[in-house]
Amino acid sequence: MNLLKRLCLLALFLLYTTFAFCQSKPSLDSLISSAQNFRKQWPIEKVYLRLDKPAYTQGDTIWFKAYLFDADYFKPSHRSGLLYVELDDNNRPVKRMMIPVISGLSWGNITLDDRDIPLGAYTLRAYTSWMLNFGEDYVFKKDIFVSPLDGLPRVVKTAFRETATDGKSNIDARLQLLNISGEPQRLKDMQLQVMDGKKSLVRNKSATDVEGKINLNFSLSAERARSKNLLIQAREVVNGDTTAALMIPVGLNKPENTDLQLMPEGGTLTADIVNRVGFKAIADDGKSVNVSGKIINDKQQTVAAFKALHGGMGAFEFTPQAGETYAAAMDLPNGVSKNYPLPAVQSAGTNLRIDQLGPDSLQVRIAVRDDASMGYSLIGESRGVICYAAHVPSGSITVNKHIPTDRFPTGIARFTLLNLAGEPRNERMVYIDHQDALRIDAATDRPVFAPHDSVALHINVTDKTGKPVRGSFSVAVTDDSQVQTDSIGSNIINNMLFTADLKGNVEKPGYYFTGNSAEKVAALDNLLLTQGWVGYNWKQLSAPKTAPRFAAEPQFTIQGRVSNIFNKPVEKSGVTLFSKKPVIITDTVTDKNGRFVFDNITPIDTAVFLIQARNKRGRSFNVGVDVDEFKPPVFAPAERVTPWYVNSDTLLLQKINKQIATRQEAEKLYGHVLKTVHIKDKRIITGSKNLNGAGEADQILDEADMDKAGKQTLADLLEKRIKGYHFTGMWSPSPFGRPIFTYYMVKDKKIRFIFDGMDVEWFYNGSAKGPEGQERFQFLRTYLDYYAAEDIKGIEVMYSAKYGGAYSSKLLPPLDYGTQIVYVEITTRSGAGPFMKKTPGMYIYKPLPFTLPKQFYRPRYTVKNTSPQPDLRSTIHWQPSVVTDTAGKAMVSFYNANKAAMYHIIIEGTDMNGQLGYMSKQIQVH
Repeated sequence: MNLLKRLCLLALFLLYTTFAFCQSKPSLDSLISSAQNFRKQWPIEKVYLRLDKPAYTQGDTIWFKAYLFDADYFKPSHRSGLLYVELDDNNRPVKRMMIPVISGLSWGNITLDDRDIPLGAYTLRAYTSWMLNFGEDYVFKKDIFVSPLDGLPRVVKTAFRETATDGKSNIDARLQLLNISGEPQRLKDMQLQVMDGKKSLVRNKSATDVEGKINLNFSLSAERARSKNLLIQAREVVNGDTTAALMIPVGLNKPENTDLQLMPEGGTLTADIVNRVGFKAIADDGKSVNVSGKIINDKQQTVAAFKALHGGMGAFEFTPQAGETYAAAMDLPNGVSKNYPLPAVQSAGTNLRIDQLGPDSLQVRIAVRDDASMGYSLIGESRGVICYAAHVPSGSITVNKHIPTDRFPTGIARFTLLNLAGEPRNERMVYIDHQDALRIDAATDRPVFAPHDSVALHINVTDKTGKPVRGSFSVAVTDDSQVQTDSIGSNIINNMLFTADLKGNVEKPGYYFTGNSAEKVAALDNLLLTQGWVGYNWKQLSAPKTAPRFAAEPQFTIQGRVSNIFNKPVEKSGVTLFSKKPVIITDTVTDKNGRFVFDNITPIDTAVFLIQARNKRGRSFNVGVDVDEFKPPVFAPAERVTPWYVNSDTLLLQKINKQIATRQEAEKLYGHVLKTVHIKDKRIITGSKNLNGAGEADQILDEADMDKAGKQTLADLLEKRIKGYHFTGMWSPSPFGRPIFTYYMVKDKKIRFIFDGMDVEWFYNGSAKGPEGQERFQFLRTYLDYYAAEDIKGIEVMYSAKYGGAYSSKLLPPLDYGTQIVYVEITTRSGAGPFMKKTPGMYIYKPLPFTLPKQFYRPRYTVKNTSPQPDLRSTIHWQPSVVTDTAGKAMVSFYNANKAAMYHIIIEGTDMNGQLGYMSKQIQVH
């Protein structure tokens, strides 16, 4: 019988397991019943995205496999059939898609088109609609770095020094620009801009010296200097134009700003008993820092010492006295000691302490210093299931109890001590490991292979008893010379069983599970002392029951509402759905609330649906259609990620250099390897009112570009895709020095927006308050934010006199013909010009791209066909759907590239019945 199924039955038996005699048990029964009912109403889903490798280059492809589980048993979730995957740049999605999930599994890919996804750091997220009911805690998140294909001409070394004067923070930023090989970028003209998020604070123009160095000195308020979003944008000026910006975080990391978090085990310090206290030290940049110091009382006497064991975390013990106050005096690297107060000592209350007595037993100690108490309940849970329950009677007592760990599954167990009112008094988390992960082995026919050899991997999967396991697995083979394998990063086991149940970021989670040394066991326990738990809290059990804010989506549906001119629902309205790709013509009728639903639809990438509604007389002019569009969630800003090119890890640079050298060597032997060039006719925008004729422009974004941009606003689309597009502005006289944008520009020319042949500025009346330029800027912004890419057929930019002349002669007075204007002609789908309205009775619906998995390219080499062309794959093989048979076996084959290397093979997966597995090994190619 499955372990967690047995635990549910065991919980009932445990109602009669007590630490001591207690006459009243109804409260414990009620707690267990409430917890079980809550979990049924609010079941948790967990998702894990397994990637083919940890880092990528321009033009590369992210290959992924998604595992969607019920959190209780790690069985496939059947609640959700749609998964949303997005790639964010500083909380702005550059790619968002939905993928179908069948029996908890799916896979797909994201192409890193360098036009849409440039160099930089991104956040990859995956979630279902149902998950959003629980906030961001269970949303899968992973940082992704996109490196240059042929090498960015520079990397940056930084050093920052801060001094304080008259309440101001004076910052000396010293930058050195080098190429990938470490050679200085000498005498380069640079534009430097200090930014706080999107706010520009300081601008400067300078040049690097003969060592590639450049200095920037600036002053900020002390509050502004502490901003986590403070960075320097550095752009090289080449022939009057600027290159892409290097984004350089301003890392001050002053030792005296180190934050020390002190967390007593169980939540409180209780007088006259031994208390264990966990601590975590965080530097200015949000990263952990190892520290040491001592605990002092109010008489400045030392009562304990502390020292971080790993990741800025550790623990210490001492016996606090009633009426005393305590502080941690931390020794800082600059020789200064700083005091951090501990929580107040409680003379009455409870204390909960848990120690692991080897792999099979926990020792729980509860100290009660509360004579007025009527008793307590101790609840032990894991994965949302109550696995242990017991009563603790009233009175001033200390209770010790050994609890067998076989009552809990592998993973985080949370123990909570509650009073009879169901209010939590103490909580403690521990990690229980039964060493029951799946055993995965991948054997090859021989230990060493030659280039272009065919490799057969014979996969064998068993459980911990050696019994064969049938399951679903993914296999990735990468070239170690190009890919830096993250051996202590996230994998399916530590993500599902560990990091997904903890608040905040866990640095290098694999560290805690590589080996089983006493130090790592202690480090893991320290982490659980200091990191928050993400599950429900006990107050939710008694809260009024509410309907979920976000409905589960078992499948893709198109839903909406038909209303009349008074916004009243129209019952029994005929609604027809049209689609060319896939070909669909179907209809339905609305219910009494005017609602309609179309289901059993399998859309494809860039699908477009036309929805038409008619009233009972078969007319459309007096009815309106609204569709329930996908509303993207707004996530909290991601933690600042240092780009790969700033103070780069030596090993990472070696990998990039190796990639560049491999390509250069291939070019010497076989000539320059060109990208495939597709010859196309001139881009024509259907319905364009371009005065030069459709397709006659300096830059054109056509309907294919609009389909690719999807839900992006016109403002975002222009900023990302139009060359030279930017704002210009002036500084406000406010103390904060915020910029006021006044003009939209393309390079050195002001933009004039034309919608379907109509000049938007004809509708500008200058009635808004403020400087005229700011008025116009905000007026135009209204249009740019209103339209989305899906509302537009195409954009044509007339920058040169060749194309702009026709517009100037029509729109400008004769005396203004020489004015530097760039005309941007926008052709909307409605063709009605800059008017914000919808067609009665019709709705054009473009859902998120519905991405179906593509086939990973697998070259085939034979004795007669050993291609002389260079094979530059960094991911040698990717196979997301490997299914073992009833004997626990499967076979995967692939061809090596044409050069000597060490390959890394990583296999991850599940038996679809609660057990997870991970394996990593290497093979030699020479």
